[in-house]
Amino acid sequence: MEPRRIYATTVARHLLAVDFAVEVACSPGAALTGLRERDPDVVVVCVGARGRGTAMLDRIRQEAQVGVVALSDGDVTPLLVSTGVVSVSDIEALNVRIRLALRRCRVGREPRGGDDGDETHRREIGDLVIDVVARRVSLRGEALALTRTEFEILCALAESPGEPVTCRQLQLSLWGDASDGGRSTLGVHVGNLRRKLGEDPHSPRYLRTVRGTGYCLTG
Repeated sequence: MEPRRIYATTVARHLLAVDFAVEVACSPGAALTGLRERDPDVVVVCVGARGRGTAMLDRIRQEAQVGVVALSDGDVTPLLVSTGVVSVSDIEALNVRIRLALRRCRVGREPRGGDDGDETHRREIGDLVIDVVARRVSLRGEALALTRTEFEILCALAESPGEPVTCRQLQLSLWGDASDGGRSTLGVHVGNLRRKLGEDPHSPRYLRTVRGTGYCLTG
């Protein structure tokens, strides 16, 4: 097993032991696919010598508003002891860095207040209510637990209720590109969003597909 894969699985094992939800990606392509489809809060990147991995860090920051923790070989090596006895301070140092990244990311996502009034930041489409500032969504008075990407899709569609938004426009808004792979990933997020809205796939009330174009939010 190559060093990067060993490092990734080792770090994942220790994070799982302290109740973080973890998914391992051992190639740049798999990492970017996971970033889009899983919508993580923090990405941990093992950066090797001579700057290996720094390009990946830049790409991740371009792709999503997500916390990033970069680990050098020196950070990971103490976790690779063959006896299985790892220093508590080494593990806690890693946990602290991840928690800090989570906090910074959440603060960065907090919208700034304005003087436009609540109407500007609140969208109501039938029984669906979207609070843009508080980043909350409710349906018939029940709060919906949406991922960041699902929320952004809903907000983009709610800007012009009843009007179609193209897949390209949504991809550019979410990820800054409109590749074919991005379209299939968008479809995954839309499918998840529909399930949370309790939509009938054959006759959706809110999130409709506009064939050959994209999606439309209706009430």
